[in-house]
Amino acid sequence: MTQRRILLLLAAVLIVPPVPLCAQPVGATGPVEVPSNSTMSAVAADERPKTDAVAGRFAVMCSGCHSLTGAKLSGPELTPSTGWPLEQLKAAIKRMEKNVGPLTEEQVTELAGFMKAPDIRERLKAEQERIQAQFMARMAPPDAAEGRKLFFGTRSLRHGGLACAACHAVQGVGGSLGVDLTGVAGKMGGETPLVSAIEQAAFKLMAPHYKRHPVTKQEAMHLARFLASLTSSQTAAPRPAFVPWGGGVGLAMMLGLVLTLRQQRRRRGRDAVLQRRKK
Repeated sequence: MTQRRILLLLAAVLIVPPVPLCAQPVGATGPVEVPSNSTMSAVAADERPKTDAVAGRFAVMCSGCHSLTGAKLSGPELTPSTGWPLEQLKAAIKRMEKNVGPLTEEQVTELAGFMKAPDIRERLKAEQERIQAQFMARMAPPDAAEGRKLFFGTRSLRHGGLACAACHAVQGVGGSLGVDLTGVAGKMGGETPLVSAIEQAAFKLMAPHYKRHPVTKQEAMHLARFLASLTSSQTAAPRPAFVPWGGGVGLAMMLGLVLTLRQQRRRRGRDAVLQRRKK
């Protein structure tokens, strides 16, 4: 091959653009449109459930202690707070950092704006259901029968925590230290906030114990399903005057308090004797 032919072949390769192998099917006469990556990403995104980041943050950080449905939790009911001025809401949210961890200025502003939103309850419910579905996809489905066993202590909690019936009753059966939890799921607005409340156990009497013996997400889901299966309209059994579970825990707490007071008195007595000897 002569040098001239070699140069002509190189020029043809460099000038003519390559044709994609899949751009034109055999026998086709017109142009074929190939969807771009951005188009395919948009289709995939449309199939995914929409997330509401602010509502999700509220559900995780706030719903375990605060309600928007009138339910009495460890924190105040927040319906009156939705009428506060924006700056007052931001200051109140900022004070919650000691309980939920650091919040950026942007997050505080977003949460305050969420509190002022007219559709706050609808947004919160939708995000709670999305979060619940996400967790359910990763775990065993919540089982009311399993939740009943955990509640009454016929099945032990994984980390050794007290059964709920040690302090709480349902339909009049159980402990007497806490409130009767019949119908609590309806008051709290569904199972998702109830799962959060069970996991966090932020109530004053519960927090010290369950901080050392935390309830797992799976256990909280079973317990929430059991409590959601009960309604306040169901016939309640007569509550016994003395419940062994609640009475036993109450007696243990009283004995602990007495022993603590005795130790404090002894310590004060020893300190007084030492002071007199020094003089």
